Amino acid sequence: MQATRRPDRRRLRRLVVRERRSGFDRRRSLRRSPVAAALEAPVLRLRDQPTLLAELLLLINLLSVLDLLITLELLRLGAVEVNPIMARLFEFGPSSAAVAKIGVVLVATLGLWRLRRHRAALTTAVALAAVYGSLVIYELVGVVWTII
Repeated sequence: MQATRRPDRRRLRRLVVRERRSGFDRRRSLRRSPVAAALEAPVLRLRDQPTLLAELLLLINLLSVLDLLITLELLRLGAVEVNPIMARLFEFGPSSAAVAKIGVVLVATLGLWRLRRHRAALTTAVALAAVYGSLVIYELVGVVWTII
């Protein structure tokens, strides 16, 4: 009678990467920058309320579409696209530029959603919303100045 041998436990374990830090467990320094201090409360709120983060990411996508629509209107009025990548895409037509722009922003926001437990992703989401909001306001002012 042959004794059955158990398989080696070391070989049964699968490679599991467990990240221990999310960026929220850092020690708080007294010498933080004013920007970091200002972003602290919104980032913590986004961490604790995932629906608020989903709404912010949806807002980013809507601002991106609004940016595209305003850009198309400004191009129709005779403005020039400053972004060289988008200018090249507009040479192929507005639909290719729209697909590229919406696709890139959608993939980026999905990536931020997947990384939502990390401080850097939440900070990036807040910064991206601020940048897109500023860009849309800048373009709306440009439209008003063009009409006047």
